[in-house]
Amino acid sequence: MKSMEQLKQEVLASERAILTFGYGNRRSFSELLSYFEDYRVLAVVDIRLSPRAWSRFWYGDSIKERCSDAGVIYLSEPALGNTSGTEEWVPPDFERAHEALRSVAEIARQVNTLLLCAEINHKRCHRTEVALELQKQVALPIIHL
Repeated sequence: MKSMEQLKQEVLASERAILTFGYGNRRSFSELLSYFEDYRVLAVVDIRLSPRAWSRFWYGDSIKERCSDAGVIYLSEPALGNTSGTEEWVPPDFERAHEALRSVAEIARQVNTLLLCAEINHKRCHRTEVALELQKQVALPIIHL
């Protein structure tokens, strides 16, 4: 398994990447904000069905404010959310999900884009499938943070 430093060097060498991040129960934005700088993230796409959390701390408006302060674009794309209740991605509407993927692909072609969800472990989160579908459109490496 590659170290975080090796992953960072891969991103910097390729100049573009699809990054994924699950906030889990973190109580601060510090790790997310450090990734913005370390991986030159300029866009965050929140792929939760609803941009809310058990803690208001991770509500979309709070994340949007932190992103704005860091000069990072924040977009909520509930069409890329998951209705299955498992890591298997079942979007609420397949047509809208494909439209949202096309929009996100346009952004990912221009800047490093981070897909954000709640589940801390990417292997148990639908964001892995979303990243793979996005990768088909933009042919960029995927880095799970």
